[in-house]
Amino acid sequence: MADNKVIRETPFFLKEINEQPKALANTLAQYLGPNLQLKMNRPPLDDLNLKKITKAYFTACGTSYHAALTARYMVEELARIPAIVEPASECGRHYQLIDENTLAVAISQSGRSRETLTSLQLAASKGASTLAVVNECPSPLTLAAQGSLTTLAGRVNSLSSTKAFTCQSLILGLLGLRLAQIRGADREQWRQAFDKLSRLPELVRHALSVEEKIENVASKLINYSHCFILARGRMLPMACEGALKLKEVARIHAEGSFIGEFGHGPLALVSSQTPIIVIAFADEIEPTDLALAFEFKARNVPVFLITENGPNQENALAALADEVLTVPAAPFRLRPIVTVIPLQFLAYHLGRLKGLDADRPGGLISPETYSDLKAQSLNSPTGSNLQS
Repeated sequence: MADNKVIRETPFFLKEINEQPKALANTLAQYLGPNLQLKMNRPPLDDLNLKKITKAYFTACGTSYHAALTARYMVEELARIPAIVEPASECGRHYQLIDENTLAVAISQSGRSRETLTSLQLAASKGASTLAVVNECPSPLTLAAQGSLTTLAGRVNSLSSTKAFTCQSLILGLLGLRLAQIRGADREQWRQAFDKLSRLPELVRHALSVEEKIENVASKLINYSHCFILARGRMLPMACEGALKLKEVARIHAEGSFIGEFGHGPLALVSSQTPIIVIAFADEIEPTDLALAFEFKARNVPVFLITENGPNQENALAALADEVLTVPAAPFRLRPIVTVIPLQFLAYHLGRLKGLDADRPGGLISPETYSDLKAQSLNSPTGSNLQS
């Protein structure tokens, strides 16, 4: 007898994870010019404006905020200027530090976040040069900014961002390189950086092969309600993004944290019922990381390690992990984008095993229903409280 159960098509969330190599390749093709220039698509901030920049200010919400945290490392390391990162929902807390020599960068997938728009407008009122990074153009954010960079992620259908996030991270890295170039970075160093960036789509394509092993890990985590993701330095934004995806898509309480800070309080929460995911590469491990891992094992904590399978794969933490997930070896500035892939897959497969809809994280309404409800609310006597 034929099964009358409707077979659901592949969720947009999973499709968009797998579309990331193409989205990244399209973004690189759009912004890497023949003369080693970062091309902007509406109207560009000219070199004179960028040359006066002495600090950067990044503002965003949710997943885009994690892209902003990634950008801070790139801008400070490459351009050698301080960078401030502020959640748009907290806008105004750092405005005493913003002036006419500040580049204010507002990041939003849709370009319609009211909080992010307000944050950009406040920065502009202080005299900052303004730049919008979006996936949809035109949008209120691009219209408000002096310049804009559009991610070439293509149409985004899932409410939980994947490909737009990695493209944001890439573009913000390119912006850091552009600022470094304008500030006099060595041309050969600049060319080498571009060469490494050109490998990113292929590295992410190889990272997608981790999905099968992630399904096995998801089956081991299905009965847990809490999880910590630990990392160092530039990997912390990806730990936070992975935790956000677990909250949204798998509805698991998860937190991203610096591994070095974990022993200063949060360790008290750890038990055999709180699995730990550690993002650690062999050339970045500190002695305190190993000490913490031994503490986990003493408490029978399930430990899962994300590391690379390249020349630095002899990871001292591997022997203490219950499961080791490897991603392709990548230049250290590209590691974050490659490393987020297994965390995206983990959120999807945990949610799938729990019978959750990946395209409606937390049970949120679909964009179509949202638009209908907003229209109804706008036509009501009391107006609308819905935000875009």
